[in-house]
Amino acid sequence: MLKLGFDGKTAVVTGAARGIGQAIAAGLHERGANLVLVDVLPEVAETAESLGDRAVGHVLDVTDPAAVKDFVKSVVADHGSLDVLVNNAGITRDQLLPRMKPEEFDAVLKVNLYGTFHLTQAAARPMMKARGG
Repeated sequence: MLKLGFDGKTAVVTGAARGIGQAIAAGLHERGANLVLVDVLPEVAETAESLGDRAVGHVLDVTDPAAVKDFVKSVVADHGSLDVLVNNAGITRDQLLPRMKPEEFDAVLKVNLYGTFHLTQAAARPMMKARGG
């Protein structure tokens, strides 16, 4: 089996409190990554705790550009680098299109599209500076 080495790499995983994000976090942890797990749900702390050492959880609203910038700066300051970014955070507002309210559609765009943009933009600077990521 091919084993990808993430030993000593710092990985941020969004939407990590449950589901796919939690599974991605477990896989990266198994491969030696230091994890910074992010979610709007406070259960992200439980996910980090369940993984044990090398994992911390942070409650973060990925739709808040200022909070995202501060978060990325703190990751680099606290962990020395940001090597991997997994933009997994996402929401759905499933229903028939004619019944969907504009504010529901806006919420989906804010998390799924703008949240990804904010995190990628903030993480790009330290990754480019490190010539990696």
